[in-house]
Amino acid sequence: MVGLDGYRATLSGTAALAPLLGLALRAHRNTRGDPMQFRDRPYLVELYRDLPRIEGMDVCKGVQTGVSELLLLFALERSGWSGKIAAYVLPTYSVRDRFVQRRVNPLVLSVPEYRERLGGDERSGKAGGNLKLKRFGPGAILFLGSNTPTDFVEFTADVLIVDEFDQCDPANLAKARDRLRASDSPQFIRIGNPTLPSVGIAGVYDRSDRRRWFSRCSRCDHWQSIGWQSHIVDREDSGKWRLRDPSGLPVCEKCGRGFDRGAKIGSWVAEHPDRVRRGYRLSRLDAVSEDYRSLFGEWVDAQGDSSALAAFHTSVLGEPFEFSGARITMEMLADASVGEPLDYAGGESYSDRLVTMGVDVGSVLNVSVSVVEEEDSGDGGTRVVRRAVFVGAFRTFEEVADLIRRFRVSVCVIDAMPETRKAKELRDLFLGTGSSQIWLCRFAPTARVGTHPYGLKQEWREQVVTVDRTQVFDVAFDDLRDGRREFPEDIFTVLGWREQMRAPVRVLNDARSRIVWTEGSAPDHYRLADVYDRIAFDLASSGGSYNAG
Repeated sequence: MVGLDGYRATLSGTAALAPLLGLALRAHRNTRGDPMQFRDRPYLVELYRDLPRIEGMDVCKGVQTGVSELLLLFALERSGWSGKIAAYVLPTYSVRDRFVQRRVNPLVLSVPEYRERLGGDERSGKAGGNLKLKRFGPGAILFLGSNTPTDFVEFTADVLIVDEFDQCDPANLAKARDRLRASDSPQFIRIGNPTLPSVGIAGVYDRSDRRRWFSRCSRCDHWQSIGWQSHIVDREDSGKWRLRDPSGLPVCEKCGRGFDRGAKIGSWVAEHPDRVRRGYRLSRLDAVSEDYRSLFGEWVDAQGDSSALAAFHTSVLGEPFEFSGARITMEMLADASVGEPLDYAGGESYSDRLVTMGVDVGSVLNVSVSVVEEEDSGDGGTRVVRRAVFVGAFRTFEEVADLIRRFRVSVCVIDAMPETRKAKELRDLFLGTGSSQIWLCRFAPTARVGTHPYGLKQEWREQVVTVDRTQVFDVAFDDLRDGRREFPEDIFTVLGWREQMRAPVRVLNDARSRIVWTEGSAPDHYRLADVYDRIAFDLASSGGSYNAG
């Protein structure tokens, strides 16, 4: 336990005993090019002080907590000053390439103490293209992508660092750990944003001594680990969320008053001190300068959006999150089936409306056509609702093209597989007409882009859109659950619609330690058509979203 005001004096006086701390304060520069300081993040001091002398640790963390900076500096210190071989593992080789090009190379070339430990070619910048191996001082650093199996059978190492543990290939990580067996002082570090309870980084943290950062109440001296719902927010009887303290201070669990984290004192406390393996849980709530009022805005915006709520828990709070609601229920479908009867004709009445369409390609072409309308939200505002006007199946792409014309479809999204050639022909049929846009859709694990709820990426030249399958299924599920999706009153007359809408189930994929929607062997073509229809809405709205209701 060290007061913040005493950190710098303490660190400067003990640099010889804590070499990583000394290097951080003396030479290192963060991602913004600024000198290191711990006033805002006192919880990092123990990690910097102790990491060189322990066998390793598991860190379950939120984003922007400073741990990735620590691990890069640790790899540099182990190789450049201690003569070790450090292996730094990232999820993929492409992520590895960006990390080395944008972070590692500029850092080691700009900091004098690092630059002098580079070989001649690297010091001149000529070896910047070697993204896998860096000779550094008497040691070396290997930068590896977990998706490249050959990377994990060709080296021995003293230090193994796995960044973004949950996103890495578990089979190759098992091989990577074998690379430490020849070292007389191996160190193994795993860090990452958690995904689900008891798996991935959350699982290994649970098996550690489970350290949490404790702060002291400046009013009653009670020590506590700050939690979001236990200290920051509360729910009123009306269901509306509010800050416990209007000024955004954490509220002490003992005295019930807001306290100032500016007391600048804290300590790591192990829940299981008898366990050998160290584990740390880091939250953005632990940073002294974090604005809880800003986080409260993010929390309110995330309500009703499963993906956004999961992101808040994992990225902000550094804790795993398990979705509620495993599948669409019959009650949800019945509650949403309140619109006008199915329209099989289309016509001129759709020419001045926003009409979207989704097409899933299989043995037949399953189609969903919707209009987008605003309605009173009941709280003095409005909300956008997608109302399906036609749902059905066709055998040919020509029939789908006729449907697009009859309903004056603004944007149609169609499955890019397996009939890629036919889908492109449909796209090309409407190119340059100014009437309808046809986009081909691909699924790929994709991080969120800005505030977009499912990582939508557009290739304008080819009119191809790539989205994260799990996230977009979550968004469509939320639409239905929260009343933003409606269907015709006679929708249950569509053969197979009810069963296919309910076929996908949200489950844990053990191999990837993440939630996925899977239909098993049951057909889910209408559910996919509904998902494509939702993507078409976002494209028609220029990437806009109506998740907030």
